[in-house]
Amino acid sequence: MVRVIIDTSIFAQILKKASRARKLFYRISGIVPAYLIYEIRKKKEKISQFTRLPEENVLIVLDVLLELVEVIPEIDYLNKLAEAYEIAKEFDPKDTPFIALALKLGVPIWTEDKKLIKYGFKSGKYLALDTRAIEELLKGRELGEVLEGLKKRI
Repeated sequence: MVRVIIDTSIFAQILKKASRARKLFYRISGIVPAYLIYEIRKKKEKISQFTRLPEENVLIVLDVLLELVEVIPEIDYLNKLAEAYEIAKEFDPKDTPFIALALKLGVPIWTEDKKLIKYGFKSGKYLALDTRAIEELLKGRELGEVLEGLKKRI
């Protein structure tokens, strides 16, 4: 089973009933920083529009999906936040918790954020994969081969 840190944009896609991300979600071992819960709740109106779910349903589905992932409290990756911020400030400081968790666990981030993916390659300190890369890994392709394809796409 592929173990990945799920970023907020992917989690929002998972909330959408017929998304590719939702189909893959049940085949991976997902990890999220507790920060994701705050971010989803903060953006529930925008996510409601994106998913076409009423705002209260966004929170209900969020709670159900959180039962299926490992939620990691900030205290567990606190020692990686400064290093993660130094990386994230180059493109998006809001990605700091996801990068910190990736640095701590050595697990890739599942995202569609091209900057997050590019800076992972650039820094060599963490790995970020898009949905297509996750699909390819689940089909049994080797990580090296998947990464070569990802580099060409971004």
